[in-house]
Amino acid sequence: MPKAYFCVMEQNNSPNKFSQYAGAGFQMLATIGAGVFLGTWLDEKFMLKTPWFTIGCSLFFIFAGMFLFIKSLPKE
Repeated sequence: MPKAYFCVMEQNNSPNKFSQYAGAGFQMLATIGAGVFLGTWLDEKFMLKTPWFTIGCSLFFIFAGMFLFIKSLPKE
């Protein structure tokens, strides 16, 4: 009886490229979202008129997300 897998597997039992990059996309989305959330929270805590913490945290977490994405790419 054949086994049913949730994600499509290739012959070498590794997830296909689509699920790998979809996971990386969701990881970047969560990382950037966390940066925006942290920045807005800090702006509200320090009662700033200009959202400097939101801008700074967003940029930092964007670069962190890109770094993690590039680091996760296979070295082929």
